[in-house]
Amino acid sequence: MRKTMLMLAAAMVAGGTTVAGAQDAFDACEVFTEAEAQKALGTAVEPEPVNPKARRPKVIATCTWWASKDGKPISASANFRFARTEADAQRAFGEEKLKFQTKPMLIGGATAFWSAKQGALQLLKGRTWVVIAVGGAKPAERDADAARKVAELLEKKL
Repeated sequence: MRKTMLMLAAAMVAGGTTVAGAQDAFDACEVFTEAEAQKALGTAVEPEPVNPKARRPKVIATCTWWASKDGKPISASANFRFARTEADAQRAFGEEKLKFQTKPMLIGGATAFWSAKQGALQLLKGRTWVVIAVGGAKPAERDADAARKVAELLEKKL
C-alpha cells in the first residue's frame, strides 16, 4: 500500500485539487477500509453507491462510508491529495491552515490540525495530504476525536 501511494505522480496540491494526472491506479477505499470506518462510527457501514453504467476511474481519491445513527445519516470520509514534492505539500497545507481557525494536533510523524469550521481533520505526511471527516452532515455535528482515531490509523499506512 505504501509503495502505491509513494509511486503516485500527481498534480500539485492546491485549493480544492485532489489527485490528477496520477500514473498508477489508486483507490482510497483500499487505504481507508470498511473496518476502520465501522470502528470510527461505532456501527455497520455501507460504501458509497456505485453507478454500474459509469466507467470506473483509475484514481479514486475519496472514500466515504455511510451509516445511520438515531435515524440520522452519518459518514466517515477520507480525501487523499498528493503533491509533486514535499515542499509543495508543506506550502499548500500551510496556506490551508491559515484560512481557518485551527487546533494543532500531534499524530505520529505527521503534521495535523482540526478545523471546527470545516468539521474536518487535515493531516500531512510527506507528499500526502488527507482530509478526514467523521460524523453528521453539518460541520458542527462532526467528531474531532473520531477523526483523530482514523487519522492515527491512516498515518501508519502512509
